[in-house]
Amino acid sequence: MQTIDKLERKINTLAIDQIVPFSFVDMDGISKDTIRKYLHRLHERGMISIVKRGYFKRIEPFHEFLFVYGSLKKGFDNDKLLEKSTRRLGKALTVGKFGMFEDSFGNYPYLIKKPINRIIGELYEIQRKELLDQIDEFEGAPDYYQRKKIKVKTHHGVQFAYAYIREGVETPEDQTPLKSWENNTDYKVEQLKSFLEKLH
Repeated sequence: MQTIDKLERKINTLAIDQIVPFSFVDMDGISKDTIRKYLHRLHERGMISIVKRGYFKRIEPFHEFLFVYGSLKKGFDNDKLLEKSTRRLGKALTVGKFGMFEDSFGNYPYLIKKPINRIIGELYEIQRKELLDQIDEFEGAPDYYQRKKIKVKTHHGVQFAYAYIREGVETPEDQTPLKSWENNTDYKVEQLKSFLEKLH
């Protein structure tokens, strides 16, 4: 049995929210550094919460799905937000149809509840509640975006997932609705130029 599996079994004997020192999981032949690395990994996976230096507690498992379609996608500007405490489940497609448009500069897309296209994005499993709170803050929810549950389809099947949607927004008449958003710098520069030209 692997070390991390042994650690998990030992941690599962704890009551939820019971705070213990790292030494609770000391094992023969395993260095304190290795134990600490494993505990940090389990923290990211949402099994424990490191409460202060050298102490942790077992926490209630947290699993929510998040559908991303803009700058949080892998390889895009803000994907670092989803590096920890998540599991990427791959490409996903909305079951229902939405309108996807961009802000004036092409910096980010947004969805509106208008049955135009099925939207291509990615699905993540979020494993810590505080990460979802951070993403809400990043997205400006609930003031700018509203986080709503929608149905998405992946190669794993159909799943209910959160997605950030804008409500009470008119369809931009000067844009072609998108199915997938690409982070294209040249395109952004063109968008900025045409926006500035409209101001003159």
